[in-house]
Amino acid sequence: MLIFLYGADTFRLRRKARQIISEHETRSRGADFAVFDMDESRAPDLSAAFRQTSLFGAKRFFVVKNPIFQKETKEALIAAAENIAAGPHNFLFLQEGKVLKTDRFLKVIGKLGQAQEFAPLDAANLERWIAAEFAVLGHPEGGAIAPIMAAAIGNDLWRMSGEISKLVHFAAGRAISAADVAKVVSSVAENNIFQTVDAIAAGNKKEALRMVRCHAAAGDHPLYLLAMIAAQFKNLLLAKRCAAAGARGLGMHPYVFSKSAVLARRFGGARLEESYGLIRQADFDIKTGKMTAAAGLDFLVAKL
Repeated sequence: MLIFLYGADTFRLRRKARQIISEHETRSRGADFAVFDMDESRAPDLSAAFRQTSLFGAKRFFVVKNPIFQKETKEALIAAAENIAAGPHNFLFLQEGKVLKTDRFLKVIGKLGQAQEFAPLDAANLERWIAAEFAVLGHPEGGAIAPIMAAAIGNDLWRMSGEISKLVHFAAGRAISAADVAKVVSSVAENNIFQTVDAIAAGNKKEALRMVRCHAAAGDHPLYLLAMIAAQFKNLLLAKRCAAAGARGLGMHPYVFSKSAVLARRFGGARLEESYGLIRQADFDIKTGKMTAAAGLDFLVAKL
């Protein structure tokens, strides 16, 4: 067996690796299992172990992390790949992070064994993954709240898994609702507001509206969302006008300043000024009864 798991989605990659390892340990009781991390310069240890087991013919399971981290190790593994594939031993290679399709190691292992990429999930597949996670835990209604969870948390499956567990525990056997998400999921609107404003900056109003409506479905009041958008655009204006002052000079948290400074570059100064004016007008129109909060928020996002 020769398997190469790679990609930026470390959650699903590690889960798959644990599954393969667990199946092997069940069959062999773990007696012939060894792990080597090439990031820690353990190439000589791997070579010695391979030579030793080859002499005695004992079938072993090698887990090799970061096989392409060092050029010398990578080239040595490529050179030995055919012998490894023909031998009795099982090899599981794990590489977290992006691997180019043109990478020689990927091509060789893909030809001689199996290679599987774990790229970040797109929106549709992320929602399907969330629904499946809920279903495994006995909550088939997870499909209905999957869009809200996806909008709130994004593609961080490590955090997503933790929040799903929290919701299941909170529900204590009953069906999970959008209101439960609003109560339990940590900082739902705060964690997603950068993405919403980023969608506005990119001119993707459809996506921005979708995010805003997901927040509303989760129980966030439109006026609360409007206040958050206003606060974010205020930060963008400050970061744009007074970048030299830095986080301390502007009284911002360093993380907020860093994110705001990056996002502010996507807006021209005049556009930021105009957008902030539109936000203030929307706030006035809603509070004076000219339009409902929900309609005013939708109208604002469409104009930004």
